[in-house]
Formats: sequence, structure tokens, C-alpha cells
Amino acid sequence: MIDFVGDIHGYADKLKQLLENLGYTPRNGGYVHPDRKVVFVGDYIDRGPQIRETLQIVKSMVEQEQAIALMGNHEYNALCFHTERSTGGHLRPHSIKNIIQHYETLEQFRNKQQEYEAYIDWFITLPLFLETDSFRAVHACWDQDNIDYLRQKLVDDRLTPELLR
Repeated sequence: MIDFVGDIHGYADKLKQLLENLGYTPRNGGYVHPDRKVVFVGDYIDRGPQIRETLQIVKSMVEQEQAIALMGNHEYNALCFHTERSTGGHLRPHSIKNIIQHYETLEQFRNKQQEYEAYIDWFITLPLFLETDSFRAVHACWDQDNIDYLRQKLVDDRLTPELLR
């Protein structure tokens, strides 16, 4: 049994309530279920008041092999916001619009740069999509032409720093 969860956006309390309602129990910073696993389909950050706790839960569940976490557009945007261009600036410009989008995440990691950078390093390891014999999962829209193109470029369905740039 697979449970699909998306667009948590830093609302750890709601995530915990959902997982408990589905029969998961807390363990080692994450949640476990005897018969089920979660496919998180991205957007763990920005907006909500508990971004760091949300990331800790999702990452812990992945590490305990209780979940698979895919990259959403907010994780992609954070990667680009954080990654410098070789010509100067960042892949995602630090414009007012982009700063406002990332404000809650940046604020909640204030004075925790090392922790923030560890999550940025984790984001790039997240697959962009997942396809099994019984389902397909992606953050926004499964477009076969784009998936086929990405399969030629990605390494294990994941971005590389070079491909990101």
C-alpha cells in the first residue's frame, strides 16, 4: 500500500496528523507503518511555520525506507536560489519576488546556515519522478515527452549539479 502526500509547505503538525490518521506511528524522528509507505511528491518548504520539522520528518522517513521523496518546484527553486552562476549571481535571481517566495524558509533557517545547506544538498538527490509497474508519480504533471527527454539527461532520475547549472 502506498500513500501519496504532496504540498506540505512546512505544515508539520498537519503532516503528523495525516500520518497518524493513516495509521503511522512516530519513530526516530519520522513515522513508520507495518504495511504502508509514503511517496512524498514535493513542496516541503516555503509558506508554513514548521519547515525545518517538516524536512526532518520527510528526510527521516526516507532514511528509514518508509518513504520516497520526490523533488517539487519549491525544492528546485531553492536549489537554483542557492546555486551561483559561473558568470555571477544565482541561477534563480535574488529578486524581491523570489526572496518573498523563499522568505519563510530562509527565516526559519536564520543562524542555521549549515543545516540549511545540508538540506539543499539533500534536495539535489531527490528524484524528479517515479515510475513503477503500478503507478507514476511526479510533482506537477506527467508529460511523457519531457520524461523521455529527462531520462536521457538525469542520473538515476536525479539532477546533477552540472545539469542544474
